[in-house]
Amino acid sequence: MLSLIAIAKNEAAGMADFLIHHAPLCDEIIVVDTGSDDGTARIAEAHGAKVFTFAWCDDFAVARNFSLSMATQKWVMYLDIDERIDPSDFPRLRQAIKGEPVCFQLPQWNYYNDSRHMEWQPATGRYPELEHDHKGFFQAEQYRLFPNGHGLRWEGRVHEDMSAAVAASGLPRRMLDVPIHHYGYVLSDERNRSRNTMYGRLVRKNVDDRPQDPKALLEMGYILIQEGKGREAIPVLEKAAEVGAQGPVLCRVSSMLATLYHADGQPQRAIETLHRCVNENPHWLFGWRDLITMLMDGGHWEQATLGLQAAKESVEESIVLLKLECQLLVKTRKIVEAIPVARKLARDYPGMEDFDRIADQCEALAKKEGLL
Repeated sequence: MLSLIAIAKNEAAGMADFLIHHAPLCDEIIVVDTGSDDGTARIAEAHGAKVFTFAWCDDFAVARNFSLSMATQKWVMYLDIDERIDPSDFPRLRQAIKGEPVCFQLPQWNYYNDSRHMEWQPATGRYPELEHDHKGFFQAEQYRLFPNGHGLRWEGRVHEDMSAAVAASGLPRRMLDVPIHHYGYVLSDERNRSRNTMYGRLVRKNVDDRPQDPKALLEMGYILIQEGKGREAIPVLEKAAEVGAQGPVLCRVSSMLATLYHADGQPQRAIETLHRCVNENPHWLFGWRDLITMLMDGGHWEQATLGLQAAKESVEESIVLLKLECQLLVKTRKIVEAIPVARKLARDYPGMEDFDRIADQCEALAKKEGLL
């Protein structure tokens, strides 16, 4: 019932493990080699994959669509070689494809050890074997599991996306809580540099191809920020908002613009941008985080408190909001209220043991001031 498809170039080091790991999940594995010179194709064939070659043309969507055309099963899932599904989730995936055709979005957990990333969150401890010692991740939602056919295809040279084809198909859409564990950002600095160089080139081509596409403009803004060209990114991101960015794209555009405005000495404009963002997209956790953080940075304690209350009403409980709540309570001298929040962080989330120390300090101070 299930074809697993992957495109690969010079992935000999991880290919065997990828195929052995996922063989119990699927009925066929298709690997499309886009120009390897390290034995990737040979290793893939030796481990039972159906291997095809494809001449790389600077377009991930074209390569991905070619791999899709080779799939013979009723359902298709795509992964990259540096991604894994936890075996404990295999039964849930197999169960999901027993029903009627549905396009499933899966959360991609991009492991990342630098907490300065705008959407970084600590590792959950839910998958200890796959989380390894990685400190945290940032998440993306992508259509990764879907029925074969129905005109489904990817678009975009880089960070290719199937959303338009899914919408045109009329098929139901659902989120499936089966994380894809992605290790591409924690493998090596050299690999990251090589990837960023290639992505920067393809993102610029993508904007040339689609100059009014908000997602392409968002990606261009991100690349400029990575290159240290924050001021050049501002008009690009403003254009993304002007030409109709919506949903997750608008959220990310707003968060990036707010950060750039704040760094450019325009804190009020940054706050206004985030206010609009969370009013239109109240479930955007990181918009709330950035808004509350900027309000606290500016000493707007009452507004920050109101923002936190609104965020807690709009977003499911999150370590991100709990940390903000603890920080806000401490800064506003509500040390008794801060104690249970700090204890909860230390108790429920791996790597948050330092919050026990914060709770101890709050307790000691509260006793000293006669509050306990």
